[in-house]
Formats: sequence, structure tokens, C-alpha cells
Amino acid sequence: MRSSNRRKEDEEDVSLTKRWRRMENMGAGYGASLPDEMIIEVLQWLPVKSVLRFQAVCRSWAALLSSDEFRRHHMAARRAPPKLLYIAPTARYDSTAVYSCPFSPPSSSSTSGSLLFTIDGARGNCVEVVSPAPCRGLILLYDAIATAYYICNPATRAATRLPPSSNLASRSTTGLGFDARTKEYKVVRLILGLCHHKVPVRCEVYTPGGRYGDCWRPVAGGVPSSLHQFVASAVMNASLNKLPPVFANGFLHWLMDPTPSGVAVISFSITEETFTCISSPPFSVPGACPSTSCWSSGEHLVEMDSRLCIVRDLRDTVGHGSSSLEIWHLLDYSSGDWSLNLRFNLSEQLAADLRQPQIVRVIGSLGNCRSSRKKIIIATSTSKHKIHSIYEKKVHIYDPRSEAVETILSITETHSSPKYEQPSSRFCLFEDTFAPVHKTDEEIASSSTQAKVTREILLRLPAKAAIHSKLVCKQWLRLIENQNFIESYFTYKNIDNRRLKVMLVGKGTGRSGFSFAPLNIFLRETRSHSTLLDRKVVCSKPCHGMNLVSVETTDYLCNPCTGFHRCYSNQEPNLDLTWSVPRAEEHAFTIGNKNVGLTFDPLTREHVVVEIFYHWKDFKSRQYDLTCTLRWCRSRNPARQNSVPPLPVNDMPPAYVDGVLYWMSEPRLGQNCEWAVISFDIITKMFDVIPCPSWFARCHSRNRCRAFVVELAGLLCAVLADPVADSLDVWKLEHGQWGRAYTIHLKACPDYSVEGNVVVPLAFDPNGGRILLSTGRKIGLYDPVWQSIQSLYSRDQVSVVTSKPHLNSIDTPSTSSGSSLTCSKDLQEEVINIMDTSIIPFVPMLYEESLACYSRVAKLNFLW
Repeated sequence: MRSSNRRKEDEEDVSLTKRWRRMENMGAGYGASLPDEMIIEVLQWLPVKSVLRFQAVCRSWAALLSSDEFRRHHMAARRAPPKLLYIAPTARYDSTAVYSCPFSPPSSSSTSGSLLFTIDGARGNCVEVVSPAPCRGLILLYDAIATAYYICNPATRAATRLPPSSNLASRSTTGLGFDARTKEYKVVRLILGLCHHKVPVRCEVYTPGGRYGDCWRPVAGGVPSSLHQFVASAVMNASLNKLPPVFANGFLHWLMDPTPSGVAVISFSITEETFTCISSPPFSVPGACPSTSCWSSGEHLVEMDSRLCIVRDLRDTVGHGSSSLEIWHLLDYSSGDWSLNLRFNLSEQLAADLRQPQIVRVIGSLGNCRSSRKKIIIATSTSKHKIHSIYEKKVHIYDPRSEAVETILSITETHSSPKYEQPSSRFCLFEDTFAPVHKTDEEIASSSTQAKVTREILLRLPAKAAIHSKLVCKQWLRLIENQNFIESYFTYKNIDNRRLKVMLVGKGTGRSGFSFAPLNIFLRETRSHSTLLDRKVVCSKPCHGMNLVSVETTDYLCNPCTGFHRCYSNQEPNLDLTWSVPRAEEHAFTIGNKNVGLTFDPLTREHVVVEIFYHWKDFKSRQYDLTCTLRWCRSRNPARQNSVPPLPVNDMPPAYVDGVLYWMSEPRLGQNCEWAVISFDIITKMFDVIPCPSWFARCHSRNRCRAFVVELAGLLCAVLADPVADSLDVWKLEHGQWGRAYTIHLKACPDYSVEGNVVVPLAFDPNGGRILLSTGRKIGLYDPVWQSIQSLYSRDQVSVVTSKPHLNSIDTPSTSSGSSLTCSKDLQEEVINIMDTSIIPFVPMLYEESLACYSRVAKLNFLW
């Protein structure tokens, strides 16, 4: 029976396959027999999504439906109303999600929008919509952190990142336009130069897929000197008030700040690439801010019915009798005549959604001026919490005939960009068109077979070899310095978490004074030139490919695999106080009167050094004084003062888990006499307190117990070191609940006894469930089954060459291949009697293989 059933199923599969092949051949035949004109005439009326499916019918249809001729016919024939688009950060913060939303009030059962696509590498909350209305099917986005622009076609889900501009700017503003003569899109950028620039105002243009190449070029003739004042005013108004230029009738338009001349708008011809001025409508000079609203600039530009319009916000303006919005449209460019098109009063009957928000922006309309069903699309933004920068953003449809307002979308988000006072725009309209999105030269080059092979080869090289490969050619240089490749390299090299990677930090001969090498390489090959560390050093665990190496007065951000390092001097004025850590309190993990942690900001995609300084503390009176500073590692700006933690922290280094730093509190200071975990979220820049496991409170009566926090297997763990039991109780925080993870018994391991050492669990080894322990002088793998430790490194294994200190050096390993934990068995143990017991010759440190680094020149990330 089973064999007969199988035979029938096989026969059905064969017949079904023949049927599909027959249908495919028939479709190909019919498609080939139909004239191209007939296919275009029929399919030009279909939406983009349906046409994309028809491209899979046969090769001839795919070529025809992707041709420029079909694109033009489809854009001319299909007059579908625009759709609403909004952007939002993904859960990972390193990509941006693009959603579409229907123009209808949301029901309780439906979602607020449907996902169109995501843009990887665009920095979440810091991505802004530059063009509120589509430019012949395309929109322009801006990543304020990476200073990168994206051209997108939401209908086809295509997006490309534009190459960076080489022109530095104090302020800039950018818009997207279309040249009707050459049928090319152009991205136009107005720039206010830096103070030392000879030309204060400049203009540059980027043409995707154009004849000028894949680069930004200056406009022929530049900005006329007679218009420098007006253009500078337009740039300042656009950047400060978040007012992007508007494309209409072949021109890009910028609204100016108030000027005594009455000029309202600076226009730029996309075809001729020349500037002109447009006078103000017959009302007071634009830009007069409302007396009570600090957010609204009073007026903004919008394109409606293929006309340039100025929207005048009179909600809080004194002297107009009633709260209202006015829409004026431009009648003639040469004469500069304007006409009042619409005024709607925000009376008590109208929804409060348009009366109360700080920002009200008209972004477009549904219908046209001849239609009685024309509706106005309005976006608003209201501050819900100024301290935490929480805003409620909504999109409404206003019907001028019925004076009714419908809310079609409402989202609440945190405004995360620290450089701008106003929240950025998240909404725009888009059209269902086949507008082409041209790839950049870099995208074309990276998609070739040779580039893909080169990429796979470079991913397998050690970090130092990959860095040296930049010298091969310009193509390899661009590939290795590409942020996507750096992230792919980090993922590829660290995807196997089953092998612990340990380095030893020793004395170097360069600027930082440190040398780095994997454990087995260091012990086997660098003994001849190793020297004692001449200062106390504490190393952090790896954080997104970087480590923090700290001495008492300086912190070094290092990538031990490539040799990159950056030095940060502690500028605290009270570091030279006579107070110091008591001798009994010193151990291998203390570093003067500071406690420093390394975290990673997912929004700005850079490392942040969090420094907590104790200026004074007294265990007898329980009094203390501390400060907290934050230092972003990409910029050269000084450290910023931050709010202090709610509880004093102890002297153990913090633990980093998923963007949050954790410290254990110091119960001998302050009013709280029990242990607690203190957390710091770099996104909100706020501290919080997490209660410790109840077991810690029971053991607190034992004064000799020590508590601290560590990260193990990606989880926050609290460790209680009991010298009486000579054990470590490790508790993990998972899903908001504490649970006991491990108990490490050390009675049989006198070298790691809690009685005379501070023993820290560094990592969990999945191979056999062992735990890597460190005392600062020794590291070993603890086996919980046999309650024994396999020694990996001890200071007694290293022979040291004494020499004069070399204070400026950094050395890196020549290779990173091989196991980083395997020590050479033929090493001879040499006892070092000349060393002071407080000096540690080499410091063990966990690391991650990466190409992470920061450029030497800080970038100016001003909007547009």
C-alpha cells in the first residue's frame, strides 16, 4: 500500500511539473506574440506592485517593463493619489524602517501601517525626512549621525546612499529636484562655510547616474555675491527651524528669515542652475515668530496643486483676532504676485489637535483645486516630556468644506539627536511610480564578482593583515574602510563564541606605552623584549571591538588587533587631592579615585567613556562626594558633565550588557546600608537602581564579603565573594528575575583563594562549561565538576627584561591566528624576586577581533 501511494504521489508531481512547464511556455509564447505597444497600453494602468509581478512572466516582459519607455508611460497614465509614508527606528537602532499608512482613520483591529522596507546602516531615530512631498516618485532622507543622504523610491523599495561631500559646512540645507530638459534628478546643497573659508556661501549639486560622474560638483558661476545675504538667511532658517526646500515648477524654494527688503523666497532653477528671489506675499514680513510658541517659525513652504504655497501660522499671533492658518499660493514668478487660497479658523469646534501642538506643518493635499473633495494633510508635533525629549507626532486630514479633522496616524517617540533643539520630520507623501534609483559607483563596484571574492578573502584575514591590505589599491581601501564591511568583519570573526580570546597587555615602545599580543604568542615569542609595566593598569572587557585601558590619570581607547588607540586625559581638577584609596582597599582592579566604564551608543554608533570620580569619601561618617562625566570617543570635544548616580559605587569595574553599564553600590557610604545594582542607560543618559538578590541581604552581616557585578554569556551577573566559605556565588538577571547561576568553590585552589585575592569571573567557556577566572595576576579555567583550575597564565611564567621606562608606544600582535588560550608547554618557570608585589608585569584582557577605529578628524554633523 505504501509503495502504491508513493507511486501515485510521484505521478502527480510529474504531471504537475509538466503542467507548469506547459503554462510557462504558453505564457512566453503569448507574451512574444503580443506587440510591445499593446503590452504597455494595458499594463501602464496597473500599480507598481502588480507590474513587478508581471516582470517574472518571461525575459522579454522583464526587459520591457523595466525600460525607460514604460516608466514614462506608467508615470503619465497612472494618476493615483499620493500615499503617506513614515519612518521609525528598528529595535537594533542601526537601521531604519519605512512604513506606509492609508489615508483613513485607524481602527482598533488594524495596525497603524505596513512595513515597506528597511535601510540598513541608517541610524534609527536620527534619520529625517528631507522632502515632505515626492519629487516625481523619489524622496530624500538624511542620516544626521553619518551625515549621509539616501534617495528612495518607496513604491519599488529601492534606496541608495549618496557619496559623501568633501565640503565642510557650519550649516547646510539640501533638496531634491528634477530637470525636465535632461530628465535627470538633482540633489542641491546650499552650504554656509566655516569662518576661515574665503567664500561664505556655496552651492553644490549631485546628479544620480548623470554625465558628471559619481561626485558632488559646484554650480557653474556659484552663488551671486549680491545674493549671499539672502542665501545665508535661507540656510540658517532651514537648518534651525527644520524647514527643507520645496520643489515646484522646476525650482527648489527656500523660505528666508525676516529681512527688511521684503524678499521671502530664494529659488533655484534645476534646469538652468541659477538663483532668483521672490518677494513676500502682501502680509507682514515672514518669519515673525508667535509670541508664545518657541517652536513655530510662523511660516513654511509647501507644494499644492503644482503650485508653490506659503502656510502662515497665526494660532498664537497677537492682533489677528482669531487663531487660524492661512495658505497663500504664488501666481506669477516674474511679478511675485501671491493670492490667499485658503484660511481656516481654529475655533473651539475644531479639534484641539491643531490648536495645541508646538509644530504644525502642511505637507500636501488630496484632490485638486477643481475638486470639491479636496483635503489638506497636516502633520503636528507635541512635546510630552521635555526632559526626556518625548514627542507625540500625528498626521491629520482637514476638510475645508465641513471643517472636520480626522487623525489618521499617531506615534510617540523619543527625540534622540543631541545636536538639534527641534524634533525632526518623520512623515512625507509618496507616489506609486517606477522612478529609477541609480546605483552609485561604489554599489556597482561592490556587486561585481571580483569584489565579492575580494570581500570573502579579506574577511578571513587577521585584523592587522586586513589593515595592511589597504595599501594594495584604492578599491581595497574603499572596501576595507566601508562601514558595512567593518561590521561584517566583526560579525564573521566573532560569530564563534566557543573560543575565548585572551590577550596580555605589557610594556610597549610607542605613544601609549602598551603592547598587545594573544596569550600564547606573548608567552612564546615576545619574551626577549618584554618589560615590566611601570604603572597600575586596569583593562575593560571588549565592547563592540574596543577595549579601555586605564591608568590613574589617563584612559586609552584601544583596538588591540589593529593598533588603533586614542588617549583621553582626566581633566578633573581634584585628582591631586591628598586623599587616596586606603592601602587595605587596593587590589588589581582599583584605579586611583575613579571608576571608569566603556559603553556603546547605538544611536550615534560610537563608544562612550563613563567616568565616575570620587573627590572625597569617609567610611566613618559615610560621607562622600563624586561627579560623573561622559566622553564620546568619535569627537575631540571635552567630557560632558552628567547627573551623578543615586547611590555611591564601589571600587570594582562596571559590567556592560546591551548598551547599559552596571555597578555595584558601596553600602559603607551614604544612607543605604544594603547592596544594590546601579544601571546607566546611554540612550536616556539616566541612572537607575536594581535590587540585589535577597541572598545578598542575608550575607551582608558578614563584613568581609565583597559584592560586584560582571557580564557572563551576555547576561548581567551579581557575584558575592565569601572569604569564610572561600567561594563565589554568581547570580544572573534574566527576564527581570534573579536566579543562581553558579557556585565556584575555591578551597582546593589556594592561588585563587578569596581570602587573599579579588577573584573575578571574566567569561563563560561553552567548551565543558568552564569559567575563566582572573585575579589580575593569574588567569585560569575553573571546572565546576572537578572544582579545579587549569592555569593559563601566571606572572611567574614570564621572564622579564628590566629597562628604562618607555612612555610612548603601542605594539600589536603580528598575527591573530591560532588558539588564544593554549600556552607553550616547554616554557621554563622563572621566579621573579626583584618585582615589587604591587607591580603586575602583564595584565590579562579579553578581546574581540575587529577593524573598529575612529578618524583623526572629527566630522561636523549639522543638519542638511
